[in-house]
Amino acid sequence: MEAQHTMVNCDDCKQDFSLTSIEQKKLDNGVERNYFICPHCQRQYTAFYTNQKVRRNQAKITALGREVQHATTLNKSNRLRKQIEELSEDNKREMDRLKREFDSEE
Repeated sequence: MEAQHTMVNCDDCKQDFSLTSIEQKKLDNGVERNYFICPHCQRQYTAFYTNQKVRRNQAKITALGREVQHATTLNKSNRLRKQIEELSEDNKREMDRLKREFDSEE
């Protein structure tokens, strides 16, 4: 099966390009900036930031997702899904905070 790529239009040079990869750059205090680059003019676009808390939560979400697949009761499945939802909401808040903090430094 062929991978699908997202098409992006650069705000600077107005050229379309296929988003094929996300680059990572380590910043201070365990923060990582995930971004992509326009291949025509080299403009960088930040996709998102993560820190240790976000990455730890994401690992928990992945593990809980596997547990949901093997849950033997609806009650257990619902409880696990609730934990996933709470961790996802926590990650959204934390990633929004990181974006505000680090985008203001650029």
